[in-house]
Amino acid sequence: MEKKKICFFILLIFLSKTIWSQNNPSPIDIPLKISGNFGELRNTHFHTGIDIKTNGKEGLKVRIVKNGYLSRVRINKGGYGKSLYMSHPDGTTSVYAHLNKFSKIIEDYVKKIQYENQSYEIQNFPEPNQFMFNSGDLIGYSGNTGSSSGPHLHFEMRNSKTLKPFNPINIGLKIIDTIEPIIKGLYLYEVYDDGDYKLLKKIPIKKINNTNYIASTIYNIGKLGIGLNFFDRQDNSYSKNGVYSINFKINDKSIFHYKMDEINFNDKKYLKLLVDYKNWYLKKNKIQKLFTHPKSKYSFIDKSNSTGILKVSKNDQFDGIIEIEDFNRNKINVILKIDGILKDSMSNVSNKEIINPNYEYQFKSNGVSVLFPKNSFYNSVYFKIKNNNDTLDLGENIYPLNKSFEIKYEINKNDSLFIKKGFISKINKYGNPIFLNTLKKNNLWSVKVSELGQYALSIDTISPKIKPLNFKKNQSIKDLKILKLKVNDDLSGVKSIKGFINKKWVLFEHEPKKKLISHNLSDLNFKSKKLELKITVEDYNTNISEFETILNNN
Repeated sequence: MEKKKICFFILLIFLSKTIWSQNNPSPIDIPLKISGNFGELRNTHFHTGIDIKTNGKEGLKVRIVKNGYLSRVRINKGGYGKSLYMSHPDGTTSVYAHLNKFSKIIEDYVKKIQYENQSYEIQNFPEPNQFMFNSGDLIGYSGNTGSSSGPHLHFEMRNSKTLKPFNPINIGLKIIDTIEPIIKGLYLYEVYDDGDYKLLKKIPIKKINNTNYIASTIYNIGKLGIGLNFFDRQDNSYSKNGVYSINFKINDKSIFHYKMDEINFNDKKYLKLLVDYKNWYLKKNKIQKLFTHPKSKYSFIDKSNSTGILKVSKNDQFDGIIEIEDFNRNKINVILKIDGILKDSMSNVSNKEIINPNYEYQFKSNGVSVLFPKNSFYNSVYFKIKNNNDTLDLGENIYPLNKSFEIKYEINKNDSLFIKKGFISKINKYGNPIFLNTLKKNNLWSVKVSELGQYALSIDTISPKIKPLNFKKNQSIKDLKILKLKVNDDLSGVKSIKGFINKKWVLFEHEPKKKLISHNLSDLNFKSKKLELKITVEDYNTNISEFETILNNN
């Protein structure tokens, strides 16, 4: 009888894996909770996947969601960190990012490449038949590598041919969501012919029930646009995410509509045109505009509809509704009325013509020059450029740029140390310099940047700091599995790390946000009783530090 029970239990395990792989293609074994959804607005881009919570832990098993093969593996200090790309017979590619480590067969393959290239950061494209996997097979473990701000799994689905990301939930991922999107604010804008805009006021709204809001009547005339501050939540998650669909209708006709089914990587170029950029930057109030800029080219917005801009004349009356849905079709409506009565004063835009985007603009002062090429901005902008004691003030970063611009400094040749270790920096909000890769030609230094704000000349002569964390000189490493060191550079940042044991290159993994480097002692089998460890760290401004010690291999 006991033998039958064991056989039945084994059968249940087999069946559960079969059901998992066929009907629930999840990349992770735990119930899915997300901290970021597809298409939501991030600071620099539209989110191209979903961020799956791992309960604040690293090391959870990550599985391939469909039959396929490993087509790309990449390791970066930033970005996606450790990531895998799996190609599938149906013409799609799945992406798994911020991993802690890979499955053993992939880990061994990657480490071989790292040692051959003598580099922690690698990118490789295996042959299609080299690493084959069935749906549900283990491919790695969740982590927090790269630019991740906490342990999670970033998961994407892409069209293998076009490389366009599409909504991963479309493959059948099960995310429990019975909660409707939430509206925080409704805003009225005046819109100008060139696409520029001005916030007129916040419109009071009242929640009638779980699915309906009603806005106070809008009394105004002119070219008007609507903005919304909103978010969506899923069950058992407090994260504020984006929504799947928005449809703005006036008199039952759609004038602005999108669905987040697919995005193009080029969409990120126009991200700052879809938000009230000034409000976002100054007040951290993320208001999404329900009207488009004439120079924007979004792949996900329905171009058959209008621009979302209302032309309201005196005595005009409009009935509007904004329909907002999440992916699980939880829906809310915002009902509004617009009456063409001049009530709010309209702005005077005459002062906006200081920099016209249709022309090149150049500023020169005391050996400093700034060149804005034609079409640097999307609209005419107004700000004053000041040069005070080598600090260049380009005003607040409240205008999105279409192109980068160039800053140049003429440098005094008399200071040899500054010539060698100086650079152009961006000054952050705390007044601290941020290193910029500076092109130096004789006494003329230049950088290309894409943000307004403050810039200055800075110098960095301080080498990185290296500190062992779990070992000391002459220590026996018999019971150690990993060597850990803290590596830090206060200004320009760590550019490269080279580690050697007995003059042989060894792999040190680098986690910049933790200021940590580590070497797995099982990588190489050193037979010598004495191990000479040498680590060289260079920052981006060519300052170099070296750490040397002796370890006991008994």
